[in-house]
Amino acid sequence: MNNYIPSKVKDLTASKQRVIQNVINEIENNQRNPKRKWLYVVLSTFLAVSVMLFVFSEIFMKNEQQSANGMLDITKPTFSENQDLLYLHGVTLGDSQSKVIEALGENYTIDDHEDGSGADFILDYDGIVRFYFYQDKLDSILLMKVDKIYFDKLFDDYGGYKFITSSSEDNNDRYFYSKETGQLLKATIVPDGNLYLYFMHVGKDLLENPDFPKIEQVLD
Repeated sequence: MNNYIPSKVKDLTASKQRVIQNVINEIENNQRNPKRKWLYVVLSTFLAVSVMLFVFSEIFMKNEQQSANGMLDITKPTFSENQDLLYLHGVTLGDSQSKVIEALGENYTIDDHEDGSGADFILDYDGIVRFYFYQDKLDSILLMKVDKIYFDKLFDDYGGYKFITSSSEDNNDRYFYSKETGQLLKATIVPDGNLYLYFMHVGKDLLENPDFPKIEQVLD
């Protein structure tokens, strides 16, 4: 019997050691797994927040752009010159339809009926400004009911080539002209008293044309 008992005790000790080692391994695994899960949770949350911020930013920028287009007062024309090209409301003759829509927004109607202008179609914004297209290129612009006080200051402040002609005692037509490109913007008072702007291409020899009204004053 003395030889039997020690043998059993030795086997029990080895078994306890294996159990203890298994418990230790399990504890270590349980300690490592929560850390990995926590890292995954943090990364997932960060990515989700980043995506949401990006989407909100895109929506905000789009709304801001639409609001800016909606707030544009087209009766107060923006006018500029760049590399001898004249620009009205950010577009110039020869631009595409998409360029006009980008500058003024999508609040327009399309008029494809013949009105005597020879245009293939017309983009109309609120009956105030009309863009005439021929062969998919902007051919001319008519801006109606222009803010007179605003335009007077715009004309006075312009440092490029401009001049005045007299079509009647009460109406002095005013012009912006590019000698290099032959683009002309004419401002005239129509019979109903409104100020209209006509933006067109007339050629580089306008001032030498005997049919053109006499220039009364040249302002450089």
